[in-house]
Amino acid sequence: VFSLGTLTFLANAIRDASSNLQQTFSTLSTIADQALFLTDLIAFFDMKPTIRTKPNALPAPRPIREGFEFQNVSFRYPGSERKVLNGLNFVLRPGERVALIGENGEGKTTIVKLLTRLYDPVEGRILLDGIDLREYDLDDLYKEIGVIFQDYMRYEMTARENIAVGRIEFLDNLQKVQESARKSMANEVVAKLGSAGYDQMLGRRFETGVDLSGGEWQKVALARAYLRDAQLLILDEPTSALDARSEYEVFQRFAELTAGKMAVFISHRFSTVRMADRIVVLENGRIAEEGDHEYLTSLGGRYAEMFELQAASYR
Repeated sequence: VFSLGTLTFLANAIRDASSNLQQTFSTLSTIADQALFLTDLIAFFDMKPTIRTKPNALPAPRPIREGFEFQNVSFRYPGSERKVLNGLNFVLRPGERVALIGENGEGKTTIVKLLTRLYDPVEGRILLDGIDLREYDLDDLYKEIGVIFQDYMRYEMTARENIAVGRIEFLDNLQKVQESARKSMANEVVAKLGSAGYDQMLGRRFETGVDLSGGEWQKVALARAYLRDAQLLILDEPTSALDARSEYEVFQRFAELTAGKMAVFISHRFSTVRMADRIVVLENGRIAEEGDHEYLTSLGGRYAEMFELQAASYR
């Protein structure tokens, strides 16, 4: 026969044991969930780059004298049978500003990824100053290319560090950081951050962090590209979060700052596209038309059709 005290003790013991078991199972469940992320992390560390520098690779040319040339380049993304580019022939000359336009999926961004050697073509070859791009040292080549993609990064760091990511050796060179910010108009963004200025933490992860609008983040990202002071500057729809006037101002500044340099930009707004020395219209993985704005509109072809469609929406 159990006394009342013994029954109370046993009831409490069972209750505590049940609670501990539930907590144990909950912990095991959490560990199992976290193990999935750990598996992804381990798999990431085990990944090997498919694009590598060859032994005895050449340094990037300084200055670039002949430019880039695509010779019968075809490309499909891994796991896909569709050719995004199909026998493309394209030349980018020193000092030339080229705009790439076309419908979504026509290969504009793919050309940028091949220029920067994030991928290699499946057919044909890309030359830089008459030498296959695969012959150059990758790290040295990257130093001569500044690129901002439409899916740019937002780093939870200070404004100075966010810009210095473009060329990390200039992290302690505030003058260089400020100069690149002025070029991208990010200096106007920093001016709104208060007394902390370039040392202000950006983003909401930290208590003192200040979040920016989409357009302000884009100006900071553009400053990274200008900081590189590269021979080739590429903007792949980096101003999608800006209004029409702000985008025009950014590209006007871009046109001024890239005078005498190679530049490639992608934009769906024809008011900015017409600033280019040459406009390349892509269709079915190839160049359908190319020339300046006046020439292409006089042709009455694909470019003229797209231009009229966009112009009609503003009338």
